[in-house]
Amino acid sequence: MSHCAEINFDGLIGPSHNYGGLSEGNIASQSNLHHPSNPKAAALQGLQKMNALMAQGMSQGFFLPQERPALHALRDLGFSGTDELMIKQAGNKSPHLLANVYSTSSMWAANAATYSPSCDTKDGFIHITPANLGSMLHRSLEPNFTKLQLELIFGKAGQVHEPIVFLPKHGDEGAANHLRISSNHSSPGFEIFVYGSKDYKDVGTMVLRQGKLASLAVADQHQLDSKKRFFLQQSRAAIEAGSFHNDIVSMANENLFIFHEQTFNDHSQLVSILNQLQSQVEGFQSIEIKAAEISLEDLVSSYLLNSQLVTLPSGEMLMLLPSEVQENDRCMTWLSQLSATSPIQHIQFVDIDQSMMNGGGPACLRFKAVVNREEWAQLDHRFLLTPPKLLALEALVSKHYRDQLNPRDLRDIKLMHESYAFLDELTQLLELGSFYQFQKI
Repeated sequence: MSHCAEINFDGLIGPSHNYGGLSEGNIASQSNLHHPSNPKAAALQGLQKMNALMAQGMSQGFFLPQERPALHALRDLGFSGTDELMIKQAGNKSPHLLANVYSTSSMWAANAATYSPSCDTKDGFIHITPANLGSMLHRSLEPNFTKLQLELIFGKAGQVHEPIVFLPKHGDEGAANHLRISSNHSSPGFEIFVYGSKDYKDVGTMVLRQGKLASLAVADQHQLDSKKRFFLQQSRAAIEAGSFHNDIVSMANENLFIFHEQTFNDHSQLVSILNQLQSQVEGFQSIEIKAAEISLEDLVSSYLLNSQLVTLPSGEMLMLLPSEVQENDRCMTWLSQLSATSPIQHIQFVDIDQSMMNGGGPACLRFKAVVNREEWAQLDHRFLLTPPKLLALEALVSKHYRDQLNPRDLRDIKLMHESYAFLDELTQLLELGSFYQFQKI
């Protein structure tokens, strides 16, 4: 392992993966509302995506699924009685609520937290802030368990903070709205926070999930140099086109920054930032995709930039894309020219259609961390993937997950028991003990 390298932690997709259409502003999520899902295929596809990067020599970690259904949320809303009675009551009163408490949205680990490596912070420690995810009910149920996992994985190597307090229109949705640019992973970098809502006021009916106040609070909490942190507002056009998170319309890795020309609100501010990066980051390169090359609509529908951009052990960059990109001729033309004009020398496609149908591409599924050798040794390696562990996880998924899940199946108490059986065996496999609430009762 080099002095400083990246580890991608993907969210292991849970047994109740379903299409509840819960994510307002997410075109794919809304389009596939009530369609039957395939939880087994979803989880196996996610594991194969992780394996694709491991096969390239990359370090790979994973987050566990959250306990679903989130019965505590039903109790907080006044439901009572046995688990089966509460589920039936919720299903009868509000199928939409039941879909929320059964959601497996934690699979999209890009929203787990914001991560600043130790080489960027004033105290020389890793800083991580779990996202509060307050803009959506189903995601607001995640932060506590996410923080628990982050503390286990990174607690000896850095500081895991409390989530930023949620204010209406000023949520925090983690790394999906955060970019880091540096000459290489080992060098101090610049961190860019992208937000939708600028001021604490009514901004209409459009969902703006990331607030500037939250982004400022995270940057302060992470002890980032004021001269090396930037705040850019995402354009209304990008959000209205379906870019509910910034990682759909821009991406960055080391000294490469790629974005669509309609991504950001203030072009003059963007130019100023690019000039500063050009002068201070060795080998910095920015690539602006013009609307004449690829329209904003094509970019969002294909998820071209919701790909993983990583640096391989060889030092070359790899772009891991959803297979759906191959259906768009303009995107494929742009990709065909990329190796001649950028450090990206490898292009690879992965089939994650179960995630894509809910609006999450390769970048959504992963949380990127940069650690040095000492920090690597301090990580909880139970959450790091190995070939034997991959096979064991695939076997557990094949044993417990359904091939098809329909909306009405969420009312079946058997689904809860199946989910608990999987999570129980998962914690045994990883030697985590009584990790979930149902195991402590």
